[in-house]
Amino acid sequence: MSPPTLDEVLGPQGLLASALPGYEPRPGQLDMAHAVADALSTRRPLLVEAGTGTGKTLAYLVPALLSGLKVVISTGTKNLQEQIYRKDVPLLAAELPIHFQVANMKGIANYLCRRRFAEHLSREAASTHVENLLPLEGLRPRPAPPSGTLGAIAAWAATTDSGDRAELPNLADDDPVWREVSATVETRLGPRCPHFESCFVTQARRRAQTADVVIVNHHLFFADLALRSNWPQAQLLPAYEAVIFDEAHQLEDVATDYFGTGVSTLRLGSMVRDLLRATSTGEAPSRLVPSAKHLEVTAANLFDLVRRRLGAGERQQLTEATWRGEPEQAAHALDTALEEIQTALEGAPGDELRDGGQQAEALARRALAIRDDLALLVEGAQRFDQKHVFWAEQRGRTLLLHASPVDVADLMRDRLLGSVDAAIFTSATLTANGDFEFVRGRLGLESAREARVPSPFDYQQQALLYLPVDLPEPRDEAYAVAAANRMLELVEITDGRAFLLFTSHRQMQRVHELMRPRLRQPCLVQGERPKHLLVEEFKRKVGSVLFATASFWEGVDVAGEALSLVVIDKLPFSPPDDPLVAARARRLEEEGRDPFDHYHVPRAALALAQGFGRLIRHRSDRGIVALLDRRAATRAYGRRVLSALPPDCPRTGKLDDVRTFWSRR
Repeated sequence: MSPPTLDEVLGPQGLLASALPGYEPRPGQLDMAHAVADALSTRRPLLVEAGTGTGKTLAYLVPALLSGLKVVISTGTKNLQEQIYRKDVPLLAAELPIHFQVANMKGIANYLCRRRFAEHLSREAASTHVENLLPLEGLRPRPAPPSGTLGAIAAWAATTDSGDRAELPNLADDDPVWREVSATVETRLGPRCPHFESCFVTQARRRAQTADVVIVNHHLFFADLALRSNWPQAQLLPAYEAVIFDEAHQLEDVATDYFGTGVSTLRLGSMVRDLLRATSTGEAPSRLVPSAKHLEVTAANLFDLVRRRLGAGERQQLTEATWRGEPEQAAHALDTALEEIQTALEGAPGDELRDGGQQAEALARRALAIRDDLALLVEGAQRFDQKHVFWAEQRGRTLLLHASPVDVADLMRDRLLGSVDAAIFTSATLTANGDFEFVRGRLGLESAREARVPSPFDYQQQALLYLPVDLPEPRDEAYAVAAANRMLELVEITDGRAFLLFTSHRQMQRVHELMRPRLRQPCLVQGERPKHLLVEEFKRKVGSVLFATASFWEGVDVAGEALSLVVIDKLPFSPPDDPLVAARARRLEEEGRDPFDHYHVPRAALALAQGFGRLIRHRSDRGIVALLDRRAATRAYGRRVLSALPPDCPRTGKLDDVRTFWSRR
């Protein structure tokens, strides 16, 4: 039996329409599916902007399954990745008259490492004993059972089949215990590991090897793409013939992270801890112990000296002046300490290491990698490397030193388009000023064909865009108080059910402090608990008000009555003093182009469209988007940013119109 056609699956009389009660065939979905199928068959890159509600997931998943190619589908968020695997794939498996295999694969840090977990339990047992020893045990200390987060992980580890941390919904994103027991590229031993056959990462890779479609997220995809170029034997994904990127508007930022490099206090601290854990505990301590402690001291000295050279602010550029004098000497001392460890590991006898030397090669490789990255950071900043921007980021006591590519377009052409036959890029927001020019230039997709599929939603009836002009501009000292007061008025109109989205964490905290004592509705604030738990509580407690920043501008799907109001504090321009943003602006100036027109405005337009897209997720949704930045209505560039929003959405600057719209819902 031959495979069905796209029309036979997605058309008005297709398999899905016949099988699913209430299924609504969408012409735009079928148009997109044909464009995707053509791109897969002709092996040409394709850009597709598919408006919210198009049904773009099935529009690329169905042709991918029918193509006969080995296809990777890469999503911007784990939520979408899980939705495709747990909802859309089972639906098609039940209805399509073809057999196929789909694997869901995440970055290896999402999986429990059996070896690291066993070692962590052993260390905990060695340091924690019950006080009252049983006499029949010969006074041998009995380890106390693990408790808290470690106890929860231990109980889960005994039953899990996947080892995926997503099965632990209450685990914080940055949980320190999970960091100690999860798999990492650097600590992975491969076939030499005693747990290799039962390893969750090994099992996930084997499922991916035999699958027709592999679902990943952008971070895993680009981690693998970077490894394929620099360390082929450590690649994460199987060979593939085509890739489909959903939420493709995120790709420049993700590619920047993975095509760059960095050295941090966390990375060095982890190296020191793993060195000490790998050494034996006999009467004759390993010579690696003093070397590891020396590494810890030299690393702390370097980071302390760099901190003193940095100014105020979370992100600062690293320059030749940053490294001049003592910091450069400290960097050389750190390199020497790493070289000594690398040499010692390469010649270490098995009896010096706890596992007989199985980890020695991995640890030596990590030492060399840190040396290479440190050299790029120091030497690149000193010789004014024009391909990279060098910058530091401070997060509490953690300091990260980065080298990021100023432009990823050439890297994308070479490493992605040069290695895969077909690449498809789709999102609800890919155009700015009505065309794909911005995303083409940023991602090196000049040769890609393009398609635009409008949203089927009736924004003229379902939504209202409120653009007040009576508030101070965001730079005015009076803005925060005025914005808080206006948000309170808007929240009262809808009785909560509101996302209050901010472009900075500081502004969010300031407005929250002003509003919370006066809010009648349940109040949720980003950072109080993991993101997915906040979203679930927001859905459950209808009438809640959620204060959030950038991570909630996209990838959050709240359909129905729980969300009726989205308030955005100001136009989402990237901070001009951010080192990476500033470097890209300089590059455009050198090319004779205005960075405001060619970078800041289109980037803000795409970000605003993502924020706007949180509101209407279903044909029955109805609500208000408020942008409290008067520049959107009074400045020419504001109108250019607004051009990324649905053109049929009515607009007003009057609060009474908002009340009237809401009363007629």
